[in-house]
Amino acid sequence: MRVFVNLPELEEDKEELENRVANFHATLLIEKINQLNINDSSKKKILNLILQHCNR
Repeated sequence: MRVFVNLPELEEDKEELENRVANFHATLLIEKINQLNINDSSKKKILNLILQHCNR
């Protein structure tokens, strides 16, 4: 899939784009974790490990 984006020029608009892309990535990540064929406590552990890795 190809996606074309017109990058904003204003700093405020750049921040909004960055936030929306981050929100999109987070949503995809959560959906992928929810699709795993494991119990909910294991899903929470995976999410916590990912968050710990990202906060380094």
